[in-house]
Amino acid sequence: SSLPSQGTIQKLYFLMNIMGVKCVIFYAVFLFACELEKEYTKSEEVLSNILPSSIVKRVKRGELPIVDHVAGVTILFADLVGFTKASAEHHPYFLIGLFLRDIFLEFDDLVYKHGLEKIKTIGDAYMVVGGLDHGEEVSWQSQSRSAQYKRQKPHATNIMLLSVDMIEALEKVNEKYNLKFDLRIGVHTGPVVAGVLGLKRLVYDVWGDAVNTASRMESNGVPGLIHISSEMYDCVDGMTNIFDYTCCGKMDIKGKGEMITYLAAPKRDGTPGS
Repeated sequence: SSLPSQGTIQKLYFLMNIMGVKCVIFYAVFLFACELEKEYTKSEEVLSNILPSSIVKRVKRGELPIVDHVAGVTILFADLVGFTKASAEHHPYFLIGLFLRDIFLEFDDLVYKHGLEKIKTIGDAYMVVGGLDHGEEVSWQSQSRSAQYKRQKPHATNIMLLSVDMIEALEKVNEKYNLKFDLRIGVHTGPVVAGVLGLKRLVYDVWGDAVNTASRMESNGVPGLIHISSEMYDCVDGMTNIFDYTCCGKMDIKGKGEMITYLAAPKRDGTPGS
Protein backbone atom coordinates (compact mmCIF):
# COMPACT_ATOMS: atom_id res chain seq x y z
CA SER A 1 0.00 0.00 0.00
CA SER A 2 1.16 3.49 -0.80
CA LEU A 3 2.11 5.93 1.98
CA PRO A 4 0.18 9.21 2.48
CA SER A 5 1.57 12.11 0.57
CA GLN A 6 3.39 14.92 2.29
CA GLY A 7 0.46 17.24 1.59
CA THR A 8 -1.98 14.87 3.25
CA ILE A 9 0.24 14.58 6.32
CA GLN A 10 0.46 18.37 6.57
CA LYS A 11 -3.33 18.66 6.36
CA LEU A 12 -3.77 16.04 9.11
CA TYR A 13 -1.19 17.79 11.28
CA PHE A 14 -2.98 21.13 10.72
CA LEU A 15 -6.37 19.62 11.66
CA MET A 16 -4.89 18.04 14.78
CA ASN A 17 -3.51 21.41 15.83
CA ILE A 18 -6.89 23.07 15.33
CA MET A 19 -8.67 20.34 17.27
CA GLY A 20 -6.12 20.63 20.08
CA VAL A 21 -6.60 24.36 20.32
CA LYS A 22 -10.39 23.90 20.31
CA CYS A 23 -10.15 21.33 23.11
CA VAL A 24 -7.99 23.66 25.21
CA ILE A 25 -10.41 26.57 24.66
CA PHE A 26 -13.43 24.40 25.44
CA TYR A 27 -11.83 23.13 28.63
CA ALA A 28 -10.89 26.66 29.69
CA VAL A 29 -14.45 27.87 29.07
CA PHE A 30 -15.79 24.87 30.98
CA LEU A 31 -13.57 25.64 34.00
CA PHE A 32 -14.56 29.31 33.84
CA ALA A 33 -18.27 28.36 33.76
CA CYS A 34 -17.80 26.06 36.76
CA GLU A 35 -16.06 28.80 38.75
CA LEU A 36 -18.75 31.28 37.73
CA GLU A 37 -21.44 28.90 38.95
CA LYS A 38 -19.60 28.40 42.26
CA GLU A 39 -19.32 32.15 42.78
CA TYR A 40 -22.99 32.62 41.89
CA THR A 41 -23.96 29.92 44.40
CA LYS A 42 -21.82 31.60 47.07
CA SER A 43 -23.42 34.99 46.39
CA GLU A 44 -26.88 33.39 46.58
CA GLU A 45 -26.02 31.81 49.94
CA VAL A 46 -24.71 35.12 51.28
CA LEU A 47 -27.87 36.93 50.15
CA SER A 48 -30.15 34.26 51.61
CA ASN A 49 -28.32 34.55 54.94
CA ILE A 50 -28.75 38.32 54.96
CA LEU A 51 -32.25 38.71 53.54
CA PRO A 52 -35.43 36.58 53.54
CA SER A 53 -35.78 34.56 50.34
CA SER A 54 -38.83 36.46 49.11
CA ILE A 55 -36.99 39.75 49.66
CA VAL A 56 -33.97 38.45 47.71
CA LYS A 57 -36.24 37.83 44.71
CA ARG A 58 -37.63 41.35 44.90
CA VAL A 59 -34.15 42.88 45.20
CA LYS A 60 -33.05 40.93 42.10
CA ARG A 61 -35.99 42.40 40.21
CA GLY A 62 -34.66 45.85 41.08
CA GLU A 63 -37.40 46.56 43.60
CA LEU A 64 -35.61 49.03 45.86
CA PRO A 65 -36.48 50.51 48.24
CA ILE A 66 -38.77 47.83 49.67
CA VAL A 67 -41.38 49.20 52.08
CA ASP A 68 -44.12 46.85 53.32
CA HIS A 69 -46.86 47.77 55.78
CA VAL A 70 -47.62 44.72 57.94
CA ALA A 71 -50.81 44.94 60.01
CA GLY A 72 -49.74 42.73 62.89
CA VAL A 73 -46.48 41.07 63.90
CA THR A 74 -44.91 39.90 67.15
CA ILE A 75 -41.54 41.37 68.13
CA LEU A 76 -39.06 39.93 70.62
CA PHE A 77 -35.98 41.58 72.08
CA ALA A 78 -33.59 39.53 74.21
CA ASP A 79 -30.59 40.89 76.09
CA LEU A 80 -27.83 39.17 78.04
CA VAL A 81 -27.85 40.71 81.51
CA GLY A 82 -24.38 41.71 82.73
CA PHE A 83 -22.62 41.18 79.42
CA THR A 84 -21.10 44.68 79.28
CA LYS A 85 -19.57 44.23 82.73
CA ALA A 86 -18.31 40.76 81.83
CA SER A 87 -16.62 42.08 78.70
CA ALA A 88 -14.13 43.90 80.94
CA GLU A 89 -13.43 40.72 82.94
CA HIS A 90 -12.98 38.08 80.23
CA HIS A 91 -10.79 37.77 77.16
CA PRO A 92 -12.66 38.99 74.04
CA TYR A 93 -12.10 35.73 72.18
CA PHE A 94 -13.55 33.70 75.06
CA LEU A 95 -16.57 35.92 75.65
CA ILE A 96 -17.40 36.86 72.06
CA GLY A 97 -15.56 34.37 69.87
CA LEU A 98 -16.76 31.37 71.87
CA PHE A 99 -19.62 32.10 74.29
CA LEU A 100 -21.54 34.74 72.30
CA ARG A 101 -20.95 32.81 69.08
CA ASP A 102 -22.42 29.65 70.59
CA ILE A 103 -25.45 31.33 72.12
CA PHE A 104 -26.29 33.16 68.88
CA LEU A 105 -25.91 29.92 66.91
CA GLU A 106 -28.35 28.29 69.33
CA PHE A 107 -30.78 31.19 68.94
CA ASP A 108 -30.50 31.06 65.14
CA ASP A 109 -31.45 27.38 65.10
CA LEU A 110 -34.39 28.00 67.43
CA VAL A 111 -35.70 30.90 65.35
CA TYR A 112 -35.66 28.69 62.24
CA LYS A 113 -37.28 25.84 64.17
CA HIS A 114 -40.23 28.03 65.18
CA GLY A 115 -40.72 29.54 61.72
CA LEU A 116 -39.77 33.07 62.78
CA GLU A 117 -37.46 35.74 61.37
CA LYS A 118 -34.20 36.87 62.94
CA ILE A 119 -33.87 40.57 62.21
CA LYS A 120 -30.51 41.48 63.73
CA THR A 121 -28.15 41.41 66.67
CA ILE A 122 -27.15 44.63 68.40
CA GLY A 123 -24.13 43.94 70.55
CA ASP A 124 -25.32 41.17 72.87
CA ALA A 125 -29.01 41.85 72.10
CA TYR A 126 -31.03 39.66 69.74
CA MET A 127 -34.15 40.69 67.80
CA VAL A 128 -36.79 38.37 66.31
CA VAL A 129 -40.07 39.05 64.49
CA GLY A 130 -42.93 36.69 63.71
CA GLY A 131 -45.84 37.28 61.34
CA LEU A 132 -44.07 39.02 58.47
CA ASP A 133 -45.74 38.28 55.14
CA HIS A 134 -42.98 36.00 53.87
CA GLY A 135 -42.82 34.10 57.16
CA GLU A 136 -46.47 33.20 57.59
CA GLU A 137 -46.59 30.24 55.18
CA VAL A 138 -44.23 27.98 57.08
CA SER A 139 -44.54 24.41 58.21
CA TRP A 140 -44.80 24.75 61.98
CA GLN A 141 -42.15 22.37 63.26
CA SER A 142 -43.31 22.87 66.84
CA GLN A 143 -46.94 22.10 65.99
CA SER A 144 -47.29 19.16 68.38
CA ARG A 145 -46.57 21.49 71.31
CA SER A 146 -48.44 24.58 70.23
CA ALA A 147 -51.32 23.64 67.92
CA GLN A 148 -53.87 24.00 70.71
CA TYR A 149 -52.84 27.63 71.25
CA LYS A 150 -52.79 28.82 67.64
CA ARG A 151 -55.75 31.14 67.57
CA GLN A 152 -55.60 34.47 65.76
CA LYS A 153 -51.84 34.98 65.84
CA PRO A 154 -49.77 31.79 65.58
CA HIS A 155 -46.60 33.89 65.47
CA ALA A 156 -47.40 35.23 68.96
CA THR A 157 -47.56 31.68 70.28
CA ASN A 158 -44.32 30.70 68.56
CA ILE A 159 -42.53 33.75 69.90
CA MET A 160 -43.48 32.68 73.43
CA LEU A 161 -42.34 29.12 72.78
CA LEU A 162 -39.10 30.51 71.34
CA SER A 163 -38.60 32.54 74.53
CA VAL A 164 -38.69 29.40 76.66
CA ASP A 165 -36.24 27.63 74.37
CA MET A 166 -33.89 30.63 74.39
CA ILE A 167 -33.79 30.64 78.20
CA GLU A 168 -33.03 26.92 78.22
CA ALA A 169 -30.37 27.33 75.51
CA LEU A 170 -28.62 30.01 77.58
CA GLU A 171 -28.57 27.67 80.60
CA LYS A 172 -26.88 25.02 78.46
CA VAL A 173 -24.24 27.39 77.07
CA ASN A 174 -23.68 28.90 80.52
CA GLU A 175 -22.91 25.44 81.86
CA LYS A 176 -20.55 24.73 78.98
CA TYR A 177 -18.42 27.81 79.72
CA ASN A 178 -19.01 28.00 83.48
CA LEU A 179 -20.79 31.36 83.24
CA LYS A 180 -23.95 32.69 84.90
CA PHE A 181 -25.67 35.03 82.46
CA ASP A 182 -29.41 35.69 82.59
CA LEU A 183 -31.66 36.56 79.68
CA ARG A 184 -34.06 39.48 79.81
CA ILE A 185 -36.83 39.18 77.19
CA GLY A 186 -39.47 41.69 76.09
CA VAL A 187 -42.32 41.01 73.66
CA HIS A 188 -45.03 43.13 72.03
CA THR A 189 -47.39 42.71 69.10
CA GLY A 190 -48.61 45.35 66.67
CA PRO A 191 -48.26 46.87 63.18
CA VAL A 192 -44.86 47.65 61.63
CA VAL A 193 -43.23 48.80 58.44
CA ALA A 194 -40.74 46.24 57.11
CA GLY A 195 -38.32 46.47 54.23
CA VAL A 196 -34.94 47.28 52.78
CA LEU A 197 -33.49 50.76 52.27
CA GLY A 198 -30.33 51.96 50.55
CA LEU A 199 -28.23 50.36 47.82
CA LYS A 200 -25.19 49.02 49.69
CA ARG A 201 -24.84 46.57 52.59
CA LEU A 202 -28.54 45.76 52.35
CA VAL A 203 -30.29 44.99 55.63
CA TYR A 204 -33.86 43.84 56.18
CA ASP A 205 -35.35 45.74 59.11
CA VAL A 206 -38.63 46.73 60.77
CA TRP A 207 -39.77 50.11 62.03
CA GLY A 208 -42.65 51.49 64.04
CA ASP A 209 -44.05 52.16 67.48
CA ALA A 210 -44.53 48.42 68.05
CA VAL A 211 -40.76 47.92 67.72
CA ASN A 212 -40.08 50.65 70.28
CA THR A 213 -42.64 49.17 72.65
CA ALA A 214 -41.08 45.68 72.43
CA SER A 215 -37.69 47.22 73.17
CA ARG A 216 -39.14 48.97 76.23
CA MET A 217 -40.65 45.68 77.41
CA GLU A 218 -37.16 44.18 77.36
CA SER A 219 -35.37 47.09 79.06
CA ASN A 220 -38.01 47.19 81.82
CA GLY A 221 -38.12 43.42 82.20
CA VAL A 222 -36.85 40.97 84.79
CA PRO A 223 -33.96 38.54 84.15
CA GLY A 224 -35.17 35.01 83.48
CA LEU A 225 -38.74 36.12 82.73
CA ILE A 226 -40.64 37.33 79.67
CA HIS A 227 -42.07 40.84 79.95
CA ILE A 228 -45.08 41.28 77.66
CA SER A 229 -47.52 44.06 76.86
CA SER A 230 -51.26 43.78 77.51
CA GLU A 231 -51.79 43.39 73.74
CA MET A 232 -49.45 40.43 73.74
CA TYR A 233 -51.09 38.97 76.84
CA ASP A 234 -54.47 39.00 75.06
CA CYS A 235 -52.93 36.78 72.34
CA VAL A 236 -51.28 34.20 74.61
CA ASP A 237 -53.24 34.20 77.89
CA GLY A 238 -54.40 30.66 77.11
CA MET A 239 -50.89 29.19 77.46
CA THR A 240 -51.31 28.66 81.21
CA ASN A 241 -49.87 25.15 81.22
CA ILE A 242 -46.56 26.58 79.96
CA PHE A 243 -46.47 29.97 81.74
CA ASP A 244 -47.44 31.52 85.05
CA TYR A 245 -48.60 35.08 84.34
CA THR A 246 -48.26 37.96 86.79
CA CYS A 247 -49.81 41.34 86.13
CA CYS A 248 -47.36 44.16 86.83
CA GLY A 249 -50.14 46.73 86.97
CA LYS A 250 -49.51 50.12 85.46
CA MET A 251 -45.84 50.73 84.68
CA ASP A 252 -44.36 54.04 83.60
CA ILE A 253 -42.69 53.17 80.31
CA LYS A 254 -40.32 55.73 78.81
CA GLY A 255 -41.79 57.27 75.67
CA LYS A 256 -45.11 55.44 76.21
CA GLY A 257 -46.46 56.64 79.54
CA GLU A 258 -48.39 54.25 81.77
CA MET A 259 -48.88 50.73 80.40
CA ILE A 260 -50.35 47.57 81.90
CA THR A 261 -47.82 44.79 81.42
CA TYR A 262 -47.35 41.16 82.43
CA LEU A 263 -44.49 38.87 83.39
CA ALA A 264 -44.57 35.33 81.99
CA ALA A 265 -42.60 32.76 83.99
CA PRO A 266 -41.96 29.44 82.21
CA LYS A 267 -43.15 26.41 84.17
CA ARG A 268 -40.28 23.99 84.54
CA ASP A 269 -42.57 20.97 84.42
CA GLY A 270 -44.51 22.15 81.38
CA THR A 271 -41.98 23.90 79.20
CA PRO A 272 -41.99 23.06 75.49
CA GLY A 273 -38.29 22.35 75.24
CA SER A 274 -38.55 18.78 76.50
